[in-house]
Amino acid sequence: MTTQPTTTGPAAGNAAGLTPAAAWSRRVRLLGGFIQTAFAAFWLTRASLTIGGRAGDVLIAASGAAVIGVVTYAITNTAGTAPRPTGPQASRIGRSVTAATVIQLAVTFVLPVILIAAGHPGWVLPSIVITIGLLLLWLDHVVHIPRCRLVGWALIAGPVVLAATMSGPALAVTTGLAAGVLLLGNAAAGFHDLAGIRRARQPGPGQPNAKTGSSSLKEPAP
Repeated sequence: MTTQPTTTGPAAGNAAGLTPAAAWSRRVRLLGGFIQTAFAAFWLTRASLTIGGRAGDVLIAASGAAVIGVVTYAITNTAGTAPRPTGPQASRIGRSVTAATVIQLAVTFVLPVILIAAGHPGWVLPSIVITIGLLLLWLDHVVHIPRCRLVGWALIAGPVVLAATMSGPALAVTTGLAAGVLLLGNAAAGFHDLAGIRRARQPGPGQPNAKTGSSSLKEPAP
């Protein structure tokens, strides 16, 4: 007679016996996705207002629909996929993720003041985008999300190239649009990862329900 292995201790608080890093990877996809969506919405709206006119109105409408669609998808498809991990190692990872996020947000508020005082207002948006790129690289290093590495490097290299070739409203619009699209796409991809995890947990026809042990097939009505 065999016995089923049980999970005790710190790992018991992590979903499906995941390692702390893997559990936080899910958490970062969820919470980080909402933060990225907020930044994307702000920058896409700002770029649209800068463009103005009919083109700006169309861009605002399209951006709003995209943001609402991503948020709605996340709310309806990711529930229960990223609980807060527990345990000593998970707590250490959580503190490092929180600290890095807080630092990046603080820099977002301080950096514009410094650059404007130094006479470089056009560098504000590109520099903020670069800080987000650095944060994404750090998150990939800590919780292993390769897609964040690619997006992070794009958010670092892109503003540097744009700042070297553009200035004024053109720089702000191009940087805002590019960063907004990248962040919204990265957030949507993370939500899609979590939605796939949620679907995999749901029993298919004829398979036993994990909670009740009963089949998911219904008896036909007489």
